[in-house]
This record gives sequence, structure tokens and C-alpha cells, in this order.
Amino acid sequence: MKRLIVLLTLCVWCLGTAIAAAAGSITGSIYPPQFQQGMKAARGEGGGGLVWDMGAKGSGPKIPKAEILLIKSDLDFEAIPTDTIRKWYSEGILPEGQPIYRTETDAKGRFTFESVPPAVYYVLILNPQGKEAAQNLAERTNRDELWQKLPYVDQFEFFLVGTRNCLVEKVTLLDGQTVKIRPGLI
Repeated sequence: MKRLIVLLTLCVWCLGTAIAAAAGSITGSIYPPQFQQGMKAARGEGGGGLVWDMGAKGSGPKIPKAEILLIKSDLDFEAIPTDTIRKWYSEGILPEGQPIYRTETDAKGRFTFESVPPAVYYVLILNPQGKEAAQNLAERTNRDELWQKLPYVDQFEFFLVGTRNCLVEKVTLLDGQTVKIRPGLI
């Protein structure tokens, strides 16, 4: 009887561990730690420019929050009704029951998605003050790949991206894993 109880307890513990490991998290930061710290305009005899004071305390303006979307790479957009897609694009209402998640960065540019099922995802970063030139080739390739999958991509760009810059990272998340990404400066 003791063996049966020990065996059942072990099975319950293993099952609980397997269930707990069935999700992971994706964290990241979109700004280097010293971004805007100690940067100031300087003048010299030959002209002017920007210089860095590495010992300066962070006194720059606050970084505006960026919106971050996490979209499962094999999401079947065809299965989502057109009205639901349009509400997502025009009103920001995410389709229910779909592997699409949203968060914002904090004041230091950090973000986290917790308890995310393992899969391959697109991390879509929408920043109001970004510049397209900051994207590297992989980010542009990921963006083009996601754009090919999105229904009514012109509406997506108009309503969700608008005048903001967006970067797209592709991330593989395994069971129980925490993936830390550091996309380009946007």
C-alpha cells in the first residue's frame, strides 16, 4: 500500500511538473541601458556635434512606451472572421481565443510575455519614435514574412502601425524556457 501511495504521489508530482513546464516567457528590452544618458550637444572651433558623458546620471527625457504584439507564426488567419480582424486593426481588440498577445514596454524599454505556450512567434514592436533605418536584414525579412500572412495588410499598416515604426523579431519558445531578446534600437 505504501508503494502505491508513493507511486501515485510521484506520478502526481511528475504530472504537475510537466504541466508547469508547458509554458514559457519572452522578455526583452528595446533600448541599450545607457540610451540618452549623458548625451549632449557640444560646440567646438570646427563645428558641433553630440558627445557622451559616460559618468552622467540619466537625465534625458522619458522613453515613450512601445506597444509589443506576440503573434504565433503558424496562426491561421483564414479561420478568424473578417469582422474580428477589422476590430483588431481599427479598434485594437485582439481576436479572442487566438495566440495573439499584447503588452507595453516600461519606462526603461523592457517588456515581458509570461505563461506563453511553446511555439515559434513573431514579436512585433510598435514604437512611436522609431526609424526604419534601425532595422537589420533579419528584422526586415521577418517583417516581410509576417506581412505576407496578415489579412488586409494595408489596413493593418494604416490602423496599427500608422506613423509608428515597427520591428519584427522571430522567436522560438520551448517548454519552460525564458527567451531574452534584444531587438534593434528603434
